[in-house]
Amino acid sequence: MGMTIDWLTLLALYLSASTNWALEIPQHNCSHFTYRQLPSGQWIGVFQAPKSGILEFDWKVTFIIPGAPEGRMRFLQHFPNEEENLANIRNGGRAQVFATLQESDNKLPALQIVTLNDELLCRNIGTFPNYSSKNVGIDFALLSWVVQQPQVRSDFEECGQEGFAATQHGGNLVTRGQYPWLAALLEGTSSINYICVVSVISKRTVITAAHCIYDKPASQLWVYLGRHDRNQKTEDGAKLVSVSNVLTPPQYSGNPLPDSDVGLLVLKHPIWYTRYIRPLCLWSSELPVPPREGDTGSVAGWGYDESGLKTRYPKAVSVRLVPRDQCVTKMKKAQDFITERTVCAGNSESQGPCFGDSGGALIVLRNNRWVMRGIVSLSQSRGENCDLSNYVIYCDVSQHLDWIEQNIVR
Repeated sequence: MGMTIDWLTLLALYLSASTNWALEIPQHNCSHFTYRQLPSGQWIGVFQAPKSGILEFDWKVTFIIPGAPEGRMRFLQHFPNEEENLANIRNGGRAQVFATLQESDNKLPALQIVTLNDELLCRNIGTFPNYSSKNVGIDFALLSWVVQQPQVRSDFEECGQEGFAATQHGGNLVTRGQYPWLAALLEGTSSINYICVVSVISKRTVITAAHCIYDKPASQLWVYLGRHDRNQKTEDGAKLVSVSNVLTPPQYSGNPLPDSDVGLLVLKHPIWYTRYIRPLCLWSSELPVPPREGDTGSVAGWGYDESGLKTRYPKAVSVRLVPRDQCVTKMKKAQDFITERTVCAGNSESQGPCFGDSGGALIVLRNNRWVMRGIVSLSQSRGENCDLSNYVIYCDVSQHLDWIEQNIVR
């Protein structure tokens, strides 16, 4: 009996070892990366910054994964955890992050590219002979944060300054950095999807429509700052940041009414302003609202175009703000949605924001700076598209200044 148990034990050990031996760990030439197996048996890939003293981090990593769907997006995490990693950085150590790795066909994902702050750290060039060329996906793992905010100009000094615009007469193309407060709101965990437009208003806060974020956990929301091309998984100068707090006014109960359709997202870490990332000016109590409106404003976003197709690049359109009574007269069925805390706008060419543009900013010029007057809330639908021959209804930011000032984190 003792001999039988010994042989069974040896057989079990052999089978366990055989299983581990069968797992293929790809070769790589990156001195900043290592494969590790946790005590739980889970495999991870650990990345280390090339030097200490770095306080801003924007990691982008690409893996080749056998049999994975193309273009999956996943996220890096602090190693071994956020508290210890940040403490290590502040004490002069080098930052470390990790990616959770899932084996496929007894193979771990093969590292391909590692960049930090848009600087190439590693490019693992190889044919990966044991990886089939069919159904090989690319996995992007991203993490951005700032450990210590540098001394820069205030939000007011930075806000509302437009970048270079396209020289196309009468066009509505938005060049990258033209509206540097424009950012994309994404939702998800293992994979993420675009849902709304947000606007940067401080180093820690973005503003959007309440109906985009109401009752959603912060852990499932991500803000893609400096975003331009939706078809590109990563862009130089763009930063994907996590959210720590979701705020909507007490009057908003989930019913999508534009009267209180304003929300704030507090970012987990402060951001640095760049040519692609800068704040929009908020309306202030010192700015008078024209009694009969009449301002010409602009709205930008990645919403559906006139053909009902998702746009790859953000588009902008000029609209004119109209008095409330004019809006009610033209849109009698919408009179319950039009209140003293909303504003209407449109143009004669039936252009304007549509599905996917929710949360975007209605901006007007004051003292040569763009100032936020409204938030895209409701438009008349026509089938699967928008009827922009009618006005679009915006939440009037000028009527929510007290709530915004009480909750904004600078």
